[in-house]
Amino acid sequence: MKIPFLSKEESLKFETKRVPSLPMIQSFLATIAVATLPLVEQRLAIPFGFFSQHLSIWNALLAGIIGNVVSVGIVLWLWPIVANFASKHSPICDRFLQKLFARTRTKHSHKFTTWGSVFLIFFVMLPIPGSGGWSGSLVAWLFGVPYWRAMKLIFIGLILGAFLVAGMTVGIDESLQILNEFVSEASL
Repeated sequence: MKIPFLSKEESLKFETKRVPSLPMIQSFLATIAVATLPLVEQRLAIPFGFFSQHLSIWNALLAGIIGNVVSVGIVLWLWPIVANFASKHSPICDRFLQKLFARTRTKHSHKFTTWGSVFLIFFVMLPIPGSGGWSGSLVAWLFGVPYWRAMKLIFIGLILGAFLVAGMTVGIDESLQILNEFVSEASL
């Protein structure tokens, strides 16, 4: 299709930029899928999308956030359902959950009431082992944070964490490019 007032080459460039290619959509969806996984979440999805799937850092960031938010929303919704089912059908699970609630709330309730919202945001944001959206949803559920408030706080933490991971990803990429240039110049 020829776009009026543009040359044939410009018209073709415009058309190819408007519609994402199938491999790009597949890469985007693959990055979303990685972001839904527990433990790795967007901490792996953003570098995976950028380095392995060759997405722009913004597309990798968006895919990581989408995948993580969707999975956390589902997990946060499922925690009470699974716990109630397990408590009703297994006395061992019921005792374990009662002890878990009692120990967690007595040990950390003062800290959580003091730092609650800020703690949950930073806990989700920091890219360290054991933190993230899934763990944040567990913490929110253990302390009885209402669903939508927990989602809001976890979402803020996920956004901040995504930008942190994206910044580190771009920094690593730039460092690797500089190192590659240095090595190629030294070998000449």
